[in-house]
Amino acid sequence: MTRPIEGVATADTAFFGLAEDGPFDEPVDIDVDGRAADEDAIWGDLHVSPLRRALRSFFDNGGVSAVAVRVADAGIDGVRLGLEALDQVDLVNLLVLPAESAAHADAREVVAEAVAFCERRRAMLLVDPPASWTSLEAIRAAISAGAEAAVGTSSANAALYAPRLRRPDPSRAGSVETFAASAAVAGVFARTDASHGVWSAPAGTDADVRGADGLEFDLGNRDADSLNTSGISTLRTFAGRGPVVWGARTLAGADATASVWKYVPVRRTALFLEESLDRGLQWTRFEPNGEALWEEVRESVGAFLHERYRVGAFRGNSPDRAYFVKCDRDTVSQRDLDAGDLPVFVGFAPIRPTEFVVLHIRAHALPAHD
Repeated sequence: MTRPIEGVATADTAFFGLAEDGPFDEPVDIDVDGRAADEDAIWGDLHVSPLRRALRSFFDNGGVSAVAVRVADAGIDGVRLGLEALDQVDLVNLLVLPAESAAHADAREVVAEAVAFCERRRAMLLVDPPASWTSLEAIRAAISAGAEAAVGTSSANAALYAPRLRRPDPSRAGSVETFAASAAVAGVFARTDASHGVWSAPAGTDADVRGADGLEFDLGNRDADSLNTSGISTLRTFAGRGPVVWGARTLAGADATASVWKYVPVRRTALFLEESLDRGLQWTRFEPNGEALWEEVRESVGAFLHERYRVGAFRGNSPDRAYFVKCDRDTVSQRDLDAGDLPVFVGFAPIRPTEFVVLHIRAHALPAHD
């Protein structure tokens, strides 16, 4: 009997932020059902705070499950402690830093530390634009030397959305505030995942941003295209509607780099597959490393991939053009047998049939000499 592999969640989002009350560096689970049932109980410790407002933006845009971590400050020391606390959480798909981190003196170091966590945990960091990015010209000047120089990373596990959003300031009647889009975009990710799957781009006219009525500055078609081709994901406004998420590039996604991880949905699909298969193959640790095990692995992983193919995750009019799994004598060396290593290679076609992105899943089995 084929051992089933379950797909993991894709939009469990962690938020670091500043708040007036509540314990520091302690992950607090918050979900949309709990918020709807008893909002005061959910938000009580957060009080009226930047962290609470980020969470509201996430849930208003379609987020369902979040973890909130109150940090002591938005610099590297506070974020580092928050990351240590977040390691207690079983699954994290997306990470949103405090809005204040983008203006902090060590903002680039904060981003670098956070993205290292995301790379280790198969998550994506949503990076806020620096405070100086108040115009198209400012962004172009900042990214001319590359994303890492501008914001601290060019990782495929990170994406940056600009410009900032705009809305009426609830604390001052008649005034307008601008705010980074990361929390709202995380909600759009969750909404898109629920309706179309993690392999679908969280962008386009259906990816409207709720809770905002405009952008800090507008972008034309050419302006948006130029930023997207530089690896910056954009937000746009169109006549008769509010802001929408328009770009879906990772910070490794500048055209000049020709990265296989150019697009957010491709990278997130790979992270989803890796995490699901890593968890779903834990049983192999207790099985002898040999032909019988390899066949069972191929059947289990193949069934998992075929279900994703059936719902449209991969491109191709037949399974062999959409995905493959390899685990056999050609992929398992004698050294692997002796060490109890079980390499599994998975290919999936996210954009065009037979144009496979290949993942190396490092499973384990009983060493051959056992």
